[in-house]
Amino acid sequence: MKVVNVGFIGAGAFISATHLKTAGATDFINIAAIADLSEDILKAHCEKYQVGYTTTDYKKILQDPAIDIVVIGTKQELHARLIVEALDSGKWVWCEKPMCETEEEAAAILAAEERNPGKLAIGFNRRFAPAYTAALDALKKRPRPWFVTYRVQMDNYQKKHDKNNFYFHRPAIVYEGCHFTDFASFIFGEAPRRVYMSGPANAENDCVILEYADGSRFQLLTTNTAGNGGLGKEFAEFFAADLALAVDNFVDFKLRGDYESFDRIFPPAWGRFAEEVKMYGYDFLETLRARLAQPERSIYEEKNLTLAPVKRGYSHRPYEEKVAEIYEEMKDLDWRQRGILEDKGWEAAFQHFCRAYLENTEPLNANGKSGKLANDISFALLKSKATGLPVEMK
Repeated sequence: MKVVNVGFIGAGAFISATHLKTAGATDFINIAAIADLSEDILKAHCEKYQVGYTTTDYKKILQDPAIDIVVIGTKQELHARLIVEALDSGKWVWCEKPMCETEEEAAAILAAEERNPGKLAIGFNRRFAPAYTAALDALKKRPRPWFVTYRVQMDNYQKKHDKNNFYFHRPAIVYEGCHFTDFASFIFGEAPRRVYMSGPANAENDCVILEYADGSRFQLLTTNTAGNGGLGKEFAEFFAADLALAVDNFVDFKLRGDYESFDRIFPPAWGRFAEEVKMYGYDFLETLRARLAQPERSIYEEKNLTLAPVKRGYSHRPYEEKVAEIYEEMKDLDWRQRGILEDKGWEAAFQHFCRAYLENTEPLNANGKSGKLANDISFALLKSKATGLPVEMK
């Protein structure tokens, strides 16, 4: 079997919870090298995975002819420079979002793509989320215009707006919202004609509308200082002629109007709690998440809010004992160790890119052009919010 050799530059919490886990569990992906400034992080990964070597000097990975794909998982201020360096060193490159922070950086990345044979993928995994793939399959059976509403709670990003945090002066519509602006472009296959964003100046609780030439619309609600972590982070609805479907947090899929398809329950990422979700439905996962969030009360106590377990109006739920059992096992674990991760397409997206390298085919991941478009939309939305007016896209 052919194997792709992957080198990781930056191996913090997100990369550890997603792409390193995928690489370690995939037989055609070899963790050839990991670079990070933290010796403790490097040691921890060597204890968990088979790693070719580790280094605190990322250039060693770029200069290694045995490395096929470089994964960039550093803070976003380094993304553009590292993408260009990695492409110029002859590698295929996977970079987490956002692709870059300025239009000048985007131009440099597209130029590096143009002059090098290596492919670039930006980590917009929602294109590969199984529930969204099923949703788009149903949507494409209907003529346009289509109408999509998307709600995302970003209440956990409040800590990123502490004065001493890296993200304090960085707008969430760029570093997190780019996931959703890209998803909109992926759904409609084109850039919006006009965009609008409205919200309070002192918080990132924003309403977004993306308008498309054929009358289609993508509506996004982001909440940062509003919301409650006991409810799933994301909820999407898709509407077309005689078709309505909803996807609750990538798991609970409801479809009306397509009589060849059915409601479905999608398992969480890597099969975690897949059997329980299959047996009890999404209520099980939502109840477990709310119960585990109960001790993490500091942010809620400040506002005199409570976070109660989910109840549906009946006195006994068939999964109550199972939730209680798992809660006792997991209540003292860090949120990363709990592993309650919905399948947002991380695994499928990364495996697809690595497989495309091995098969020498064009990957379907978001490339530099897509990364630039996601950023351009986000920048236009910031301008719209500042002026209070819609912005025409170039």
